[in-house]
Amino acid sequence: MSTQQRPADADARRWELTAQRYRGGRFMDPLLAEQFRRVHRELVQRWWQGSPSARVLKTDAFAEATCPPRAFSWDLCPAERLVCAEISPGLAATAHGNAVTLGHGAAGYVAGDVRVLPFAEASFDLVVSDSTLDHFESVGDIGVSLRELARVLKPGGTLVITLDNPSNLGEPPFRLWLRLGRAPYFIGRTLSRGRLCRALRESGLEVTASTAILHNPRFFAKAGLRLLRKTGTRRLDGIMRRGLRAVDGMERWPSRCLTGQFVAARAVKPASRTPDT
Repeated sequence: MSTQQRPADADARRWELTAQRYRGGRFMDPLLAEQFRRVHRELVQRWWQGSPSARVLKTDAFAEATCPPRAFSWDLCPAERLVCAEISPGLAATAHGNAVTLGHGAAGYVAGDVRVLPFAEASFDLVVSDSTLDHFESVGDIGVSLRELARVLKPGGTLVITLDNPSNLGEPPFRLWLRLGRAPYFIGRTLSRGRLCRALRESGLEVTASTAILHNPRFFAKAGLRLLRKTGTRRLDGIMRRGLRAVDGMERWPSRCLTGQFVAARAVKPASRTPDT
């Protein structure tokens, strides 16, 4: 067994155990799941104007397997043009089952490690990686994964990527929560917006946009909604939904990188150049 396979197997087992705890969106309030799906869908639609024939890769299927209302991949393209690469074979199979139930059965779900993707070079027009690479223990794994994403992109293709934002003002209590073992999942290393953009350029991509998204403080938003749910009422859902939409407008503020839960970047693979004649 290669040194690359061993950590991949361990990561797959970790996410399968995590999924058992997370099944049914247990740790994701429906309003936050709805917000996550909407914000990511709108981000990709803003940064990528593709054709219906474009091939799209998403780098994991955790939401599709454990909390379908949070999953936005089915909104991006016709199902037959979508492939999700998931490190856990069990989660890939569960995601496919959910896709079939929801009418997206033509989408493909492949067991594969984003550090060693099982696809040929230049296979996809769009790659979307939402908070996948921030679950590694090593920053080096992020760089390896970025080079793999660049490899499978077609010339002229687009990568839309998000990572946990280390500059978020709510990050200290969130990281304390993690150290206390209260999180239902593993959070690893991440990059700031500036470091992410540099790493993308080092992978041979051209960075064309960057931002920060999801501006409600996740630690406090989750706790507040959990308390609200204990009252057994959903009468305030409309008010909360409008509040979340309003908070998302903070992406336009200069302070976006202090409030966004995730940094996001758009990068394009340079088109092939024809030799001078």
